[in-house]
Amino acid sequence: MKYILYFFLAYFAFQFIFRLVVPLFLAGRTLRKGFRQMKEQMEQQVRQQGGFTNNDTHQASGSSYTNSKPGPSTKSRKEDYLDFEEVKEE
Repeated sequence: MKYILYFFLAYFAFQFIFRLVVPLFLAGRTLRKGFRQMKEQMEQQVRQQGGFTNNDTHQASGSSYTNSKPGPSTKSRKEDYLDFEEVKEE
């Protein structure tokens, strides 16, 4: 009787490990590999576009947005402003 209990306990432990733990481990490894490849592709695109290295990609991406488009002129004109009048409802 004791051996049958050990057999079932070993069988369920085996099933748990190979049906839950191993697939989760493999999925995690696959996801890490995919994220690593995606990161390398993005770094490669940044290097191709601007000739940046890995150390300054973060700095370059932040400054590229500010330098890419000239902003609207900072001179204010009278036509840019609208008069606003509060209306009270009764």
